[in-house]
Amino acid sequence: MKYSILHISDIHKGQDVEYGPLFQSMRRDYECYTNQEGLLPPSFVVVSGDLIQGAYNDDEIRQQYDNVSLFLSEICDFFLNGDRKKLIIVPGNHDVNRNVTKASMIPSTRDYDSCLNSFFSGAADIRWNWKEHKFYEVINRTIYNNRFDLFIEFYNKFYDGIRSYPNNPEETAYVVIHDDFDICFSCFNSCHHLDHLCDTGSITEEALNSVCKDLTDCYNAGFLNIAVWHHHFYGSPLETNYIDRSFLTNLLSCNIQIGLYGHQHYTQVAEEYSDLLLQRDEIAQKLLLISSGTLFGGPKVLPPNSHRQYNIIEIEKGNGYAAIDISIREDFNPNPNNKIPQWRMKPLSNSTNKIHYVVKLRELSNNDMLLNIDRKCRINKDFYQACENVKLLQQSTGEDFSLIFKSYLKEVKDYNYIFKNIRKITAVEDAVLKITAAIETKNPDYIREVINDDDIKKLNDSNVNYLLSTLKM
Repeated sequence: MKYSILHISDIHKGQDVEYGPLFQSMRRDYECYTNQEGLLPPSFVVVSGDLIQGAYNDDEIRQQYDNVSLFLSEICDFFLNGDRKKLIIVPGNHDVNRNVTKASMIPSTRDYDSCLNSFFSGAADIRWNWKEHKFYEVINRTIYNNRFDLFIEFYNKFYDGIRSYPNNPEETAYVVIHDDFDICFSCFNSCHHLDHLCDTGSITEEALNSVCKDLTDCYNAGFLNIAVWHHHFYGSPLETNYIDRSFLTNLLSCNIQIGLYGHQHYTQVAEEYSDLLLQRDEIAQKLLLISSGTLFGGPKVLPPNSHRQYNIIEIEKGNGYAAIDISIREDFNPNPNNKIPQWRMKPLSNSTNKIHYVVKLRELSNNDMLLNIDRKCRINKDFYQACENVKLLQQSTGEDFSLIFKSYLKEVKDYNYIFKNIRKITAVEDAVLKITAAIETKNPDYIREVINDDDIKKLNDSNVNYLLSTLKM
């Protein structure tokens, strides 16, 4: 199974640019990397936060969300044939309504030493304002907790019943599971306690616990588990706008193999190893971390000598592994203020210009894989796909699953497909299926083939002979 993910982040465009040229540039680049470079068309789009620039006015924030909604709709229509189920979105720090957080705080009335002790003990209600050199205190937690309301309003309107954002976005994560691809996206809000005076990222343990069962179930089914959040996990000594990397160990403990994020405005690929004291097995030891650069941020947000970027992540999934190829698309327009990105593959120090990595998944037994096929078939009622999956399993294992294959084939309504997939007649059931398919299609070549099939004649079965006689009439 092969597919790819279009990974973008930090869209937050400035006021003097429009989304139209950005979308058209990505469309042109799609034609380039699929037709000329041989990359797979995206099956999923992941947006790892910072959809808008933000403002201190609710009407302006809503307008920014309306604009990015139109852009993401075009992305979805072009790359995903309009299937919004395959578009994954999480919030970033620019999606926090700072107008709300300002309204929830006042300068603290407590004495300085008390505030200082609370601040360094990690109290949730104390903030330090560097500009004013004074402590602030969150006095209205209800107002403070509404700082994601406009993002949630945008999110629910965009998905329009397909999915909805959790009511408690800091303590509840959610999963997006796609059985057809054996993939599970777990989506986290990394802006816990983040506001206009606190830029440090955080993901609560409660949020991870809320999806842990789904992640374990998907892991046991041999799925690829991908976590999506916004903040990067380290920074320079004077920075505070990153997330405590200790949460990565928690991701590993919940069977997550890949993490996608943004925030740092440049692409990076890294590995995280589990604590040796916590290791369970070889599969759960490593986490592949992939950040995407800013898609449309201007020179004010770009790190020195950096360009706008996004990623194409190709995945070839087999039983017990997923081979990952990461291609970085980079804007090579020499003008950092340009409004029309010129995307190309970022050159790397290898022959493919891709970063290759193999993720270990749980390896399933043949019986486990057959049970997975049957589970998906019962859910989707897609007997054709069940047949195709059994055929792939037979090819990869060399085992004979013809009885199971025929049990699904009987339910397929495509008689051309049925005829072509009964290759050798070994039982009466085979003959009945093939003759019935010839009758239903009225294909003269099919009819001629079954009439002249010596294996069918050798059966000398009364029901088979009757069906043959109807063909001769």
